[in-house]
Amino acid sequence: FTLLLLCNLWAQTSFAQDPSFSQFYSNRIYLNPAFTGLESGISFSGVSRMQWVNVDDGFRTVGVSVEIQEPYLRSGFGISLFQDVQGLAQLTTSYVGLSYAYTIPADRHNIHIGVQAQWVQKGVDWDKITFSDQLDPVYGNIYTTSAIPVLEKVSYTDFNIGAIWRFDSELKLGKRKFRDIRNSIGFSLNHAPYLFNGNGGNESLQNIDTRTSPRMTLHAGSVIPMLFFNGTRSKIYLSPNIKYDMQGENLFNGSQNLQVLTYGLYLMYEGMYVGGFYQNKHAVASLRNTNALILMVGAYINAKSSKQKNNMFIGFSYDANTSGVGPRAGGVFELAFRWTFADAPGLFGIKASGKKKKVLECKNFF
Repeated sequence: FTLLLLCNLWAQTSFAQDPSFSQFYSNRIYLNPAFTGLESGISFSGVSRMQWVNVDDGFRTVGVSVEIQEPYLRSGFGISLFQDVQGLAQLTTSYVGLSYAYTIPADRHNIHIGVQAQWVQKGVDWDKITFSDQLDPVYGNIYTTSAIPVLEKVSYTDFNIGAIWRFDSELKLGKRKFRDIRNSIGFSLNHAPYLFNGNGGNESLQNIDTRTSPRMTLHAGSVIPMLFFNGTRSKIYLSPNIKYDMQGENLFNGSQNLQVLTYGLYLMYEGMYVGGFYQNKHAVASLRNTNALILMVGAYINAKSSKQKNNMFIGFSYDANTSGVGPRAGGVFELAFRWTFADAPGLFGIKASGKKKKVLECKNFF
């Protein structure tokens, strides 16, 4: 870790990598700002991720967000806070973001367009870093380093954009027809200022040119009702999902960028679900490139209110490393929750005048 940190601090030009969540739909604003205000009312979300806990404290990421849907304006507003801490030197990156999304509604589909402005601060505990000139081959760490830290903290602003197309469809397989399939296709671009003449945020603690490289994310998913139980309203759903991330200096040059593909399937019944996902640098499985197998479990707990349903979601995932750092690194643990108050009033109240904009119909999507 010390070697990796020094390379990032002293290189003339280096580029950081963003944290990534296994339960990416549980942290929807982080995935795509166009998800802001997706559900009716007010939603509170949180996530805690522990990665490679056996390797010098590993990587620890926590985040919380609050969203509100305003049907009168066909809009969603949100605020989110995230913090990522890496290694023994406590390399800490904190994010505070304000997001906005606008919805263009239609009969069986919606288009969401979102933006997010962020304030970012990065810092490190220099006292916990050991440089090579401090080491004696016999006595260990006994000397004073000649390395002089320039900054303890650095801050900058950032900007993200995204768009989502959500729609209902039908699927016919032989004589069987599957109705009310809910689909979502989205695109997001993080650290957008970098694309304009490289004017991204300078995150260097040594006051050199160390920019935050842009990240592009493509994601898609469906919720397919597979089986209905006679005489009841119980249903079994299958939900295939896929996410592709690419981050680097030359964003559209895949050979020079970090690429991660995550895809898998959820099985849902009566508010409970289990999921299995595969994450890799390449789409085809191989022992050389495999990053992780991800297992997920979770549940929705509904509470009926006077008009709608308030619900609480809680989910847990575990990433099993199958190569690379290996299982001895400790794996990856992630806990996420979301609490939605669907009957909470919007900024301009619940109802709107018939002469003004209609209330947005928000179709449920996992």
